[in-house]
Amino acid sequence: MKDRKVELVINEVLRRLAEDNAGLTISPIDERPYLLTEKDILRDLAIFADEVFDAETEQEESAVVVKFHNGQTFRIIVEET
Repeated sequence: MKDRKVELVINEVLRRLAEDNAGLTISPIDERPYLLTEKDILRDLAIFADEVFDAETEQEESAVVVKFHNGQTFRIIVEET
């Protein structure tokens, strides 16, 4: 069951990326490399949190805040190193 849910989420992320022309392409390593931005990663984290967890998300400039219905809150900060 979990594998099917993960597959559905991945398909939804790919659909949304194609829909908003994010410019992100997932390709084999030997093809043209692609670049990610903080915004790309934060958007994907918000989609995963929305689709997989029983939580609400809020996007900040360089973070996504995940608020679970059990009272826990996590701030996931994205920073390129």
